[in-house]
Amino acid sequence: MTLYWLLSVPAQGDGHIAWRDVKNRVGDSDIYDFTLPMFKIGTLDTLVRLSDELAKYDASYENTTGKFIDTLKNLTGASNASLSSTLVVEDKSVDQYIRTFSWNNSRFRSDKALPEIISQIAEAMGSIEASLKTKMTQYNAIKNSLATVKRKQTGNLSVRSLNGIVRREDCLSDSEYMRTAFVAVPKNLTREWANSYEHLADMVVPRSSKKIADDAEYVLYSVVLFKRVFDEFSNKARDARFIVRDYVYDEDEIQKDRVLAIEVVEQEEELLDNITEWLKGSFGDVVSAWIHIKALRVFVESILRYGIPPDFLPILVKPNLKQASKIKQQLNEFFSYLETSASASARATMAGKAKPKPVHSSDDSAFDMQEFSNILSDYTPFVFFDIPWIFLDSD
Repeated sequence: MTLYWLLSVPAQGDGHIAWRDVKNRVGDSDIYDFTLPMFKIGTLDTLVRLSDELAKYDASYENTTGKFIDTLKNLTGASNASLSSTLVVEDKSVDQYIRTFSWNNSRFRSDKALPEIISQIAEAMGSIEASLKTKMTQYNAIKNSLATVKRKQTGNLSVRSLNGIVRREDCLSDSEYMRTAFVAVPKNLTREWANSYEHLADMVVPRSSKKIADDAEYVLYSVVLFKRVFDEFSNKARDARFIVRDYVYDEDEIQKDRVLAIEVVEQEEELLDNITEWLKGSFGDVVSAWIHIKALRVFVESILRYGIPPDFLPILVKPNLKQASKIKQQLNEFFSYLETSASASARATMAGKAKPKPVHSSDDSAFDMQEFSNILSDYTPFVFFDIPWIFLDSD
């Protein structure tokens, strides 16, 4: 599993000191710059609203990223290792893209208002998600058609298509009153068939039974009878556990089936190739949109947390997974000075994670930080988001 932490701490006028403070507490974990543009801040009400919207988009696009990878694996059977080497974002591997993230101003202009930027990302992602749904609907339809064709070509002689098994010379043709019936007989009932088929109806031609084909379960016989007793023959045959196939030899129909089978296979292969290429090509746009949403979350939450004018340092950390809990605790302890008791209590209440203190309480300043940590275990006194890149873990 690969895990990144995207965090923001106050720069207090000197980003180098803030960088050093984080670096000293993450030990041998990797740490990277995560540069953000200076966005237009807007109003406090707008930022609070955008904070909720961004959280929803973040979760949605993470899910879409996983859906893209799962779809590729299901369609191609590719291993995680194979996909890791072929999936790119802006001509970089996913890891490299995250580590060297730079705001893509050509796609999402940073000089626009934050709601407009978010709407632009959402519109792009909405188009991709709609295309994915349409393409998968088309592919599933052709897969169902292919399955139908294969069902006709497989199975035992009691269910599979008889085209290609029955030949023209096996059929009585050009008769106004008589026809050939084809019957699938269980292998353990072939003797019963031989002894009884002439008596299943009055107008069955004696000694007309002929073996056409067999498989592991059934033997296919032909028998000649008068057309007017076909239904009676079929009913009595069913009672005897013989299966009369509703089949009439038709060369035009046989040719249509052959052409259809070839066309469906070709269509499925072509559509599979197209969808696979589209998924690989669009994957980079999906991940890019997701990480841009993460970047916007960092900016918005940093303004809400630290105030204006903006004076914070975004940092990307790739923690040592064996020490992740310890590192996070060290960061929490060092930056605990950022959280006053009153603001902690207020934010816990706003998040629905703690009960508000009574208005008449005189102990508002005595909020227990340990209690707060227990109630809101994922809370940090600094801006913190994780990027769990678990989609391409080892097989």
